[in-house]
Amino acid sequence: MTRANGTFDVIGQLGALRRYARSLTRDDSDTEDLVQEALARAYQKKSTLKTGSEIRPWLLAILHNIFIDRLRRSRSEG
Repeated sequence: MTRANGTFDVIGQLGALRRYARSLTRDDSDTEDLVQEALARAYQKKSTLKTGSEIRPWLLAILHNIFIDRLRRSRSEG
């Protein structure tokens, strides 16, 4: 799905986001937290997604980056 005519539809991407988050976290609660944070960040940064661009890779990259940030933070605290 692409971003067209200024629409920002992420509902169709929830399954892919949850599957990828679950593969990273291996925990249902952490999966939902990660997806929720990724969607919030995507909404904040939606102006950076170019019209006509594929939304799925963009969303998955945001999710991945949040996961890596969390992982680094937990390692530095521990």
